[in-house]
Amino acid sequence: MVVGYGTQRKRDVTGSVVSVSEATLKEVPAPNLINQLKGRAAGVSIISNGSTPGAQGQIRIRGNRTLTTSSGSSDGLDGPLIVVDGIPFGGLNDINPDDIANLEVLKDASATAIYGSRGAGGVILITTKRGKTGKPVFSYDGYHGQTRIMDKFNVMNGPEYAQFKQDAAKYNRSSPGTSGYLLTQKEQEALDKGVSTDWQDLIYKPGYMSNHQLGMQGGTENTQYSLGLGYFNETGIIPNQNFQRFNIRATIDQKIGKRIKIGLNTLNTLTYQNTPGGGGVPGGLVRLTPLASPYNADGTVNMFPSEGSIDAAGVSPLTIMTKKDSYLGRTRSIRTFNSAYAEINILPGLKYRFNAGLNFSQSNYNGYNGPLTYFNSATVQSSSTAEISNTEYWDVNLQHLLYFDKVFANKHKLGFTALYEITKNHSLGSRFTVTGVPADYIKTSNFSLASGQPVANSDFGNSFSETGLLSYMGRLNYSYNDRYMVTLTLRRDGSSTLSPGNQYFNYPAVGLGWNVIEEGFMKTIPFVSNLKIRGGWGISGNRNVGAYSTLGALSAGYYNFGTGTAGQQLAYTVTSLPASNLSWQSTSQVDIGIDFGFLNNRITGAVDWYHQKTKDILLSVPLPPSNGAGSTLKNLGRTEGKGLETTLTFEIARKPKGFNWSVDVVYFFNREKITQLTTPQEKANLGAGWFVGQPLSVIYDYKKLGIWQLADAENGTLAKQTSPAQFPGQIRVEDLNADGKIDASDRQILGNFQPKWEGGLTSRFSFKNFDASIVTYARMGMKVLVPYLTGNSTGSGGFAFFNQSRVNQMKVDYWTENNPTNAFPAPDASSAVANFGSTLGYYDGSFIKCRSINLGYTFSNDLVSKIGATWARIYVNLTNPFIIYSPLVKDNLAVDPEGNSYASGQSTLNPQGASERGAPERQIAVNLNNPPVRQFTVGVNLKF
Repeated sequence: MVVGYGTQRKRDVTGSVVSVSEATLKEVPAPNLINQLKGRAAGVSIISNGSTPGAQGQIRIRGNRTLTTSSGSSDGLDGPLIVVDGIPFGGLNDINPDDIANLEVLKDASATAIYGSRGAGGVILITTKRGKTGKPVFSYDGYHGQTRIMDKFNVMNGPEYAQFKQDAAKYNRSSPGTSGYLLTQKEQEALDKGVSTDWQDLIYKPGYMSNHQLGMQGGTENTQYSLGLGYFNETGIIPNQNFQRFNIRATIDQKIGKRIKIGLNTLNTLTYQNTPGGGGVPGGLVRLTPLASPYNADGTVNMFPSEGSIDAAGVSPLTIMTKKDSYLGRTRSIRTFNSAYAEINILPGLKYRFNAGLNFSQSNYNGYNGPLTYFNSATVQSSSTAEISNTEYWDVNLQHLLYFDKVFANKHKLGFTALYEITKNHSLGSRFTVTGVPADYIKTSNFSLASGQPVANSDFGNSFSETGLLSYMGRLNYSYNDRYMVTLTLRRDGSSTLSPGNQYFNYPAVGLGWNVIEEGFMKTIPFVSNLKIRGGWGISGNRNVGAYSTLGALSAGYYNFGTGTAGQQLAYTVTSLPASNLSWQSTSQVDIGIDFGFLNNRITGAVDWYHQKTKDILLSVPLPPSNGAGSTLKNLGRTEGKGLETTLTFEIARKPKGFNWSVDVVYFFNREKITQLTTPQEKANLGAGWFVGQPLSVIYDYKKLGIWQLADAENGTLAKQTSPAQFPGQIRVEDLNADGKIDASDRQILGNFQPKWEGGLTSRFSFKNFDASIVTYARMGMKVLVPYLTGNSTGSGGFAFFNQSRVNQMKVDYWTENNPTNAFPAPDASSAVANFGSTLGYYDGSFIKCRSINLGYTFSNDLVSKIGATWARIYVNLTNPFIIYSPLVKDNLAVDPEGNSYASGQSTLNPQGASERGAPERQIAVNLNNPPVRQFTVGVNLKF
């Protein structure tokens, strides 16, 4: 088993490590291993954050630890470290799943401390395929399949939309019976003719997913080699959205004499991701009036389906298909990942190894939106927009390793690993935008032709940083008679991002293990076939201090004197003070685990309990004006988390030539909370959404009790609320302090996004040449944020202008006198946003999903030999076949409860009368983005 900078026998491992085989990953055909890991490893929580082709998802190992305000920072600081063949890697879309031979997840600090300042978020160790001694073996693995949306967003049809507008006028609280958004003349004519256009039906198209991999492995006693070629293509359900990946891999391992061995592994990937409109295309489809024909009488596209309304400038979404040469949203990425090694056996049991890794990637984005398209409603070419951005990243990793392994007196096994490691990281980004591209065919090929001047945007995309890390590590493994094990680790990291005096930090760890099964008394308990108790403590960290953070920050400004333009001279002002005393954030963790097997290993499994504490989290501290700057950074925050993880495997039927049935069960939970902010006295930071004693992301808003009913007005209950004055049909919230007024002081914590438990169930069957598997997974007991149901005053949310009935809506159960529901308020044409509308965005996000159903058949040797093959298997697979349980989906409020975006940039509504969001923007949300897809594939595996 790979444990980091080496391998160990599974029985000698003292840390919490999960191993996932290549066969297990392949049970779910997917573009990246994140999608394959869902529900497969205890303690590994994976959430979708998008459904566009090439989307990767969010992964956490044993929860969150760091206090951050953005989704990017959260993913960067709390995500796991990815290591491929011993070298830190990075983006998972660049790893071809078919190149993976095995995968290990290091979870507890006694295992992750060996990676020091990069291991607090857990470590995923990936071992790629290498050559084997023997004659060359050629392989082909491929599948092709179709993808379709799991469902459409449930929106109003033509008659329902017309009734909705009438109800908005009826319940106009300022001027009953009137509305500025009644049906236009054209909409009324369409209603009379029975027109009811489903824009989603017109745009969503079946996509496909195709994967082809060629491989060769072989070698002699002194030379082993492997080659791999791959191509993957996924088209989206939105026309012209797709993701392509080309990859080539080669490895060679060569012995030189009896003592020296050298090797090289090169992974090279080229990807194209084209996602014009991103995931947000469905948001416009939902809002578009159904009372409009998509085509004119002559068969041409009705370019302005909302003609006559306030939104008349909106261009038909059919231009996505008819004007595909007038827009672009493509990212091209190229990456080469190379690792080389040299091993020298100095003496029996003593070995030196040198590892060198070079990782280089370059990404280029080209975006263009021409006029009169769904993505740009401008009518003149001078209003076309274009964007180019480039990012360059490389890192160099050099490792010197010394291994000593020896067995003394047949009982004392001693192993020692020493490391000296140097890492340097470089990143550079540039981004430019321009307006007035003279013709669509030019797109982004020549900015100098544009009428506007190129602009280097200051919001994001332009950046530079270089950092370095210097590390020393020692690990001692000792076992006595295969019964008692101890692992001692000490790593010391020094970072260039910190100031002298604080650059180095030590990461110690200790792991203990007891193979109880080896004790003599266990022979009297024959039904126990394996039993090991292990425990550990350690400290790991993450590089929470970004490049140049200790230097403070300046912003450009002007002084009003001198002879410059308009009497101004360029100047700089201090915006944050230097922070020379910044230090490392660290996480200490205790883990106690047990591995067991019963009935000749018919039942096997592991249980782990852990408790982790994180301290010295970097927080921005506001400063008084007398300091001359608004803030500075300090290591002040603290969090902690604890949890339980259980993995069970049942071999229910085990007959080598007959029927076999095994079941894997995974169950785990994590409980995280904030224990300190900037000072022990600070109990909350409302702007960031942090509360001491609560999980790292919570909902802080008014508590919706239901909808005010006619009976509440008649019995005087409604009159007791003096502010704001409300009417039957409007949202009723709890008056927390019972003062008769609803204001910001009535907000409360309503829940969080941390599941009560997560799990997975994988059933595997085989009978003679047939095999089958069913994979399910669940996340239960957490809230989910659905921003498009909250409404907002800008019109950018899905439930935009609900009150005014300006645009089409999700078909929700809203209040009328004849439908006195407590779900959604009555529309009100007098206002853009409902009172306390933010409370409409929080729901039970629990779900149980069937992830994959797989059926295969392996041909007999006699049959495959006729085509020159040595092994052949065909299979069919259904991915995301159905959702077993989801209250949100059952109520037709969403297609999928799992998430498809972040809450940032979605115009989620602030609680009424408050300047802070009810839920943090860093949180994954369910939005009006591309719906998830159901995939049916047919595949084949061949070896020659």
